[in-house]
Amino acid sequence: MDISRVPGNDNLYIGGKAHNSLFYSTINCLKEQTIQRFSISHIVSVIKYDLKKFRHLQDCKHLSIEVDDVEDENLIEYFEKSGAWIEEALRDEDHGKPGVVLVHCAMGISRSATIILAYLLRRNPNHEVVDALSLLRECRPEVQPNDGFMAQLMLYKNMSCPQDIEAHPQYQSWIYQREITVARNLGVAPHRIKFSDEGENLALKSKTEKETELRCRKCRKKLATTPYYVQHVPKSSSTSSQTRPTDEDSVYRAECTSYFIHPLSWMRDTLEKGLLSGRLECPNNRCSSLVGRYSWQGQRCSCGTWICPSFSLQKSRCDEVILFKS
Repeated sequence: MDISRVPGNDNLYIGGKAHNSLFYSTINCLKEQTIQRFSISHIVSVIKYDLKKFRHLQDCKHLSIEVDDVEDENLIEYFEKSGAWIEEALRDEDHGKPGVVLVHCAMGISRSATIILAYLLRRNPNHEVVDALSLLRECRPEVQPNDGFMAQLMLYKNMSCPQDIEAHPQYQSWIYQREITVARNLGVAPHRIKFSDEGENLALKSKTEKETELRCRKCRKKLATTPYYVQHVPKSSSTSSQTRPTDEDSVYRAECTSYFIHPLSWMRDTLEKGLLSGRLECPNNRCSSLVGRYSWQGQRCSCGTWICPSFSLQKSRCDEVILFKS
């Protein structure tokens, strides 16, 4: 079917139909008789397509979100705008009748579904993403946002569906990780570096009573504390004891020989050189001994786990001191 009503009390529809031609997939749910039959008054188009040729849509209010159905597309930035627009459209009365909203893309499977799911989460804060997805599949079983959109819906839910998405720390962190990924794929260092011990990142606290501190073995300069460790499960221990180790596993050590940490402000001069990888030296100018290495393209721990990006301190060049909170 070209158009399906979303379960619930809202006059909300999802449209689109699989077809070899993008034009026919889109036009199927926007043809004049369909618009008239369902009394569509508002349309959300989640597609890169010029809809001006559909003259019969001129009487409909329209929101256009020009995105592709690819996993690295940033669709979450439109969640609040589209959610508020749909909410207002459903309240918009014409001749005493409430608004009727159609959200469509090409197939009615991924992009339009994601926008509707975000609206459902926004309207029902207690619902989980899987709950909203199950509800939408009642009217359209083929609905399946791509993996990137699903991750963005999970992020949106974890942020409690904020009105100002771009100001939220979790969104900013997500955007930053995207920047790092893009830079890595281009084979360059990121143009912007966030240091975990500066600004809003200072809110990072250890949840345990026992805290450890890493110090340069040569001069005892503090390098990092527990909240800034990057934890990982050694590959050797994550393999089931019932599973026979492979030849690849046999080359890795059972114990990690490095500590992995987040980028810290004492690394600024080194990281701002714009290199993809290099040495990490003790920040004590009187020492400057080698304490580790960094790589924006990642590094494999001695245990076999891949860490990316990586900022590692060698255990042979650092001492771990146990601190107890008062």
